[in-house]
Amino acid sequence: MAAPNDIFRKALALHQSGKLAAAQALYAQVLALDPRHFDSLHLMGLTLVQSDEAQKGAELIRRAIALRPGFAEAHYNLGNALLTLGRPAEALDSLRQALALKPGDAQYHLEAGNALKDLKRDSEAIAAYDAALRLDPQLAEAHNNRGIALRDTGRLDEAVTSYDAAIALRPRYAEAHSNRGNALKELGQLEEALACHDRAIALRPAYAEAHYNRANALVEMGRSGAALESFDAALRLRPDYAEAQHNKSLLLLGLGRFGEGFGLYSWRWRSPAFTSPKLVTDLPAWDGRPEGHVLLWGEQGIGDEIFHASLLSLLPEGLSATVAVDRRLLAILRRSCPHLTFIDGALPPEGRFTAQAALGDLGALLNVDAALIAARRMPFLVANAARRDALRRDNPFLARHPACGLSWKSANKKFGPEKSLRLMDLAPLLATPGVSFVNLQYGEVEDEIAEVRAALGVTVHRAEGLDVLNDIDGLLALVDLCGAVLTTSNVTAHLAGALAKQGVAMVPSGKGCLWYWQGGPNNLWYPSLRRIAQDSPGQWQAAIAAAVMAVKDSL
Repeated sequence: MAAPNDIFRKALALHQSGKLAAAQALYAQVLALDPRHFDSLHLMGLTLVQSDEAQKGAELIRRAIALRPGFAEAHYNLGNALLTLGRPAEALDSLRQALALKPGDAQYHLEAGNALKDLKRDSEAIAAYDAALRLDPQLAEAHNNRGIALRDTGRLDEAVTSYDAAIALRPRYAEAHSNRGNALKELGQLEEALACHDRAIALRPAYAEAHYNRANALVEMGRSGAALESFDAALRLRPDYAEAQHNKSLLLLGLGRFGEGFGLYSWRWRSPAFTSPKLVTDLPAWDGRPEGHVLLWGEQGIGDEIFHASLLSLLPEGLSATVAVDRRLLAILRRSCPHLTFIDGALPPEGRFTAQAALGDLGALLNVDAALIAARRMPFLVANAARRDALRRDNPFLARHPACGLSWKSANKKFGPEKSLRLMDLAPLLATPGVSFVNLQYGEVEDEIAEVRAALGVTVHRAEGLDVLNDIDGLLALVDLCGAVLTTSNVTAHLAGALAKQGVAMVPSGKGCLWYWQGGPNNLWYPSLRRIAQDSPGQWQAAIAAAVMAVKDSL
């Protein structure tokens, strides 16, 4: 019988030539003869990781480390296995042990950076990539991954520089080309971004992520047909590509293709980019039939909860339902939809329910189309009459002149800057005589209101004692007192639309334009609000001029 080390040498040769299954068989023979053979434990574990059996591989590598804890490469390979398994915190521990044993290895620093990036510790990831590049400036992957971390921290120009360095080292590096395109898209350089994705696809036609990234760039360029083709190309390569399915659904919804769009919208729950928490429950999914007692629950924030509430009037007649929502909406919705039960969405739901569904899934469950959207009860929210009377009494500016409510900013973490103006940008409207301007904007806006007062001699009034961020019932009453509203895409827009208030919703072009604000000037979801979009991303001047005229016509 061959000695274990002789069999091991044959296994190693097969492993190095890429014959993983044959190598595993021989490593197993060695371990049958010598269960404590360190190299066979370690390298058989590595072959399993390389064969997409990372869990089994990690277990063998751990056994090897127990035999020889001072072997840096085993800690490194265990770290990579744990990264593959989606366990970056554990991976980082292993990689740091590898680095403690062998601090001069650039590849170890690179993988530690990857673990930190997966943990969203981007500044530390960048430092790890910098350490790798000090040891090996030719490490193209470190330049590329450094670019990803820089982009995630908003340092887009630096990210492009890192991608350029990666491409200079590896001109056929498809990932770096497409990643460069993503950064350029964020910088608004859409044609250049598209060229990067095209280059990545030319280098690797089966690169699903590049087709997906190309589709996203085309969406922002307004090239919907070409974007759908690119989404479909990505999905032919990866039918379970959740981000592509979700973004395709948003594009279809924005195009008014509701059957297709709502049909794909549930993919959002499988997309890593979709961060709204899903209800943890053992209840079965509701199938849309008017049977049992159904729990419906809000998602994506208060603006979307208001938007989805517009579909509650379409629920099947006779359905028994409880709806869990943001507590700030409870009084409003209980008043507006007295046939339904509303509970605080922040608390565990109590009751005997037969099924559940997210509010965002009502579009698919109710087979919502343009005709049903038009058939919704409108207005679908009812303001508190007592609050309205008290606000009018305590704030004389609401009675002296026609009141125009103003809201000009969004606090959205992802798209806030694209959806926001400065109050001073509305100077053409603020110069209109005989109008009382009313602040509907949440957040710290005193400096902007003071700037307008100093520059234009115009007061944008704040309602006494009203917290427009937390007292949504009071804000709804204040909106109802306004003759017209000018707002950007934020909670105020939803409130004004829900009240069927006349006015304007100003929306960005491209990035930040949510699907339900897309289309022509007559918004299907909020018919009382005229939708006015930028001519091009970041350019508000023409939109402001059109909005001023529309608001004046409404007063």
